[in-house]
Amino acid sequence: MGRKISLNLYLSYRTNVYIITRQHKIMFQEITLAIIQAATEFLPISSSGHLALVSNLISQPNLFFFTALHLASLLAVLIFTRKEIFNLLTFKPEYKKLWFYWIIATIPAGVIGIIFQDFIESTFSSLFYVGIGFLFSALILFLTKFSHEYSGLNAKKSLLIGIFQAVAILPGVSRSGMTISAGLFQGLNRETAAKFSFLMFIPVSLGAFLLELKDFYFDSGLLISFIICFILSYVFINLLFRIIKQGKLWWFSIYCLIAGIVSLSLYLI
Repeated sequence: MGRKISLNLYLSYRTNVYIITRQHKIMFQEITLAIIQAATEFLPISSSGHLALVSNLISQPNLFFFTALHLASLLAVLIFTRKEIFNLLTFKPEYKKLWFYWIIATIPAGVIGIIFQDFIESTFSSLFYVGIGFLFSALILFLTKFSHEYSGLNAKKSLLIGIFQAVAILPGVSRSGMTISAGLFQGLNRETAAKFSFLMFIPVSLGAFLLELKDFYFDSGLLISFIICFILSYVFINLLFRIIKQGKLWWFSIYCLIAGIVSLSLYLI
């Protein structure tokens, strides 16, 4: 009888240790993904590509978790662009055009995201698509080295920036890299291109959150990851803004090239 009780206690102890260890491992993975999201959402090296790449190595992708991290980054954007948002909300005549340009730029990603939602979700588990996305980002970012400022924002330019953002729905393709690059290619000054890109992130991230809301869940790991992602996102937004103003955006093409080669190599292994 005593041996049976001891055995049960031992088995119960081993089970509890396994559960706690597994919970710690999952939380560590979630925090790792939160740090990656914060560092890569605004630096033009594709947060979706890195999250898909790492999650393929440590666990299966969880799109709602990814979307929640984007929501944390959104909160950082709202704080960074609070002046521009306040101006928009005044609805003064000089800001009505910006409202119009913002809406136009948002439409392509919204339409593509809804129509091709199933295909887009499937690409997040494929290192092949991730690798191709990184290489495409590398090419676009490198070409910004040859951009020059010559005109301001208008409806046509806003639409093209929106199309570039729609392409960036795919993993490995940097949203900030695509939208800022599209603005620079069309002659926008660096600060305008960057701020407009940050504003465009707002409706896209909200839309993605609503699409994945059906898979909503909440736990301590998600909360901790959200807080970490928010704080670091704000730090990296400021860092990117400085880099853009210095005209060094093309530097990130080197990193994306390496990330693309690594992703395709892992796909072929």
